[in-house]
Amino acid sequence: MITTSGLIEVPNLSHVHDNGDAHKSQQYLQAVDLEFNNIRRIPSHALRIRADQVSLNYNLIEEVPAHAFKNSQISKLSFKGNTKLRRLDDLAFAGNLLLRQLDLSNTAVTYLPTKGLENLETLKIEKTPSLKYIPSIYDFRNLREAYLTHHFHCCAFQFPERHNPAKHKLYETQLAIMKQRCNQNAQNPSRELRKRRSTNPTSAEKLTTLLSEWNDTSTASYEEEWGSEEYFSDSGSLEDELSEQFHAPFNSSLGVAYSVECGNIGSSRRTVKCTPQPDALNPCEDVMGWSWLRASVWFVVAAAVVGNTAVLLVLLTNHTELTVPRFLMCHLAFSDLCTGLYLFMLAVVDLRSYGEFFNYAYNWQYGVGCKIAGFLSVFSGQLSVFTLTIVTLERWFAITYAIYLERRISLGAAAKIMIGGWMFSILMAGMPLAGVSDYSSTSICLPVESEGVGDAVYQGSLFLTNAIAWVTIVVCYVQIYRSLGGGGEKYGGRAAAAAAERRIANKMALLIGTDLLCWAPVAFFGVTALAGVPLVDVSHGKVLLVFFYPLNACANPFLYAILTKQYRRDLITLIARTGWCSWLVQRYKMAATPPPTAHTNPSAPAQLLPLVDYNRSISMNKENGDVEIL
Repeated sequence: MITTSGLIEVPNLSHVHDNGDAHKSQQYLQAVDLEFNNIRRIPSHALRIRADQVSLNYNLIEEVPAHAFKNSQISKLSFKGNTKLRRLDDLAFAGNLLLRQLDLSNTAVTYLPTKGLENLETLKIEKTPSLKYIPSIYDFRNLREAYLTHHFHCCAFQFPERHNPAKHKLYETQLAIMKQRCNQNAQNPSRELRKRRSTNPTSAEKLTTLLSEWNDTSTASYEEEWGSEEYFSDSGSLEDELSEQFHAPFNSSLGVAYSVECGNIGSSRRTVKCTPQPDALNPCEDVMGWSWLRASVWFVVAAAVVGNTAVLLVLLTNHTELTVPRFLMCHLAFSDLCTGLYLFMLAVVDLRSYGEFFNYAYNWQYGVGCKIAGFLSVFSGQLSVFTLTIVTLERWFAITYAIYLERRISLGAAAKIMIGGWMFSILMAGMPLAGVSDYSSTSICLPVESEGVGDAVYQGSLFLTNAIAWVTIVVCYVQIYRSLGGGGEKYGGRAAAAAAERRIANKMALLIGTDLLCWAPVAFFGVTALAGVPLVDVSHGKVLLVFFYPLNACANPFLYAILTKQYRRDLITLIARTGWCSWLVQRYKMAATPPPTAHTNPSAPAQLLPLVDYNRSISMNKENGDVEIL
């Protein structure tokens, strides 16, 4: 034990066993403990020892060179906590045939060599997000337990045929060749029986003979790939006697256990206990997981992108008539468009990696694409909620104080408010990029996993701000209902005007209610999960996040703009400017012109002059000056 001593290099321990006593030279060291030093280098052959455990934890090692453990007999080897360890040579562990347990947790390795790890039983690489690729199960003969960092790495052991098709095909070739040999023996059983009785070989000799015949038929490419390897049974030896039917379990050079019986070959894939297990947010095969969810997401993407683009196109081209409601609708449409783009990115990744997402997971989740998608999602969600809050406040001021025009929100004030909203949204969306929570923790690039207090505070802040916004919206609409409830008295008992006002309030309630139905379930179940009492499993939580949460992004442009008369009027105006579809413009004008009556002059100007405003059209009657909200 040489710990916490400032040691900068592994001392040469290759002569530990050279004491002249043949009996003692065969003994093993129980442990070599070099933890919490400043070791930066491992000289070749310095650890040429026989030991049950060697610990190099929490040092400053940056590289493990080739043949660092050649001719060693080490059962357990640990590099845990070497945060600067980035490179492992292809032959770093070559020559150590007894290695059973390897720990590379809390390091920065990007690649795991397999030479010397064929007999590994336990592999630990936790809290090491830099490891991109995990070797195939066919590279480990005896691996039983794997404690890894990424969920998708465990998929490699569940779906070896998709993880490494070439080696899986080679494995199937082994089975086919073995089956062929067994069939040949079954066709001439008398010769095989005479051979057994005359020689009476042991079970190991029988298996060796069979494998020798099989190896003679193997291709040169296979021998070059795998070379001459020993064969181990599940128990590590071949001493068990075989039955008269020649039934022997064994491990092939590819490390997958299967049993051979002449005339009958069955294979059973070795099970590896692997954590963390894949789930709906970190799947093996598909990002979406369900066909109906995949189709629904494409529908939402089409509606959100097309609808919000159409709203922005019409509103921005009529910039000469820019009012506060139009200004706010532009921001709402832009935020919802960002949500549509986020879903589009998820849908494309799901389509591209269909059936084998785990092979693309690292490049997606730790690449620029996932960071952009996550930023768009959080940014659009926060900006949309903020904008809807300001829209509701503007409605409340306009309806509650309809007579007092000086109490309206001016365009300049609205611009300053929205600048604050943009800054807040960018801040909340940028924090995961700065290390608070993480967009890379899930396949859908949302910061939903919390591993520390900072992550929990961040997620709690998102829920809290949304909750405050929705309470404000609900309170404002309650006040609007109360204000419109006395419309008959305020406007000289005109019941029709009051009824129209209530219809507008009902429409506004429908708009906000639609958004609440989208956000409320996510907020509620998210709060319960943060409280440690999750009421839905991960699969249903994914449906809430991917489908219900962004559903309002495709509903808002239609409810707030496209289905209103003012939007259609602006759209026709835009079409008229381009000179296209003149028949559509003429048709709209004919439909919009009211038929003349006995009390009106067709050539006279219209009596009602609309002051354009989405979802609330304020008209002034020339004769008596009354103001009505239609």
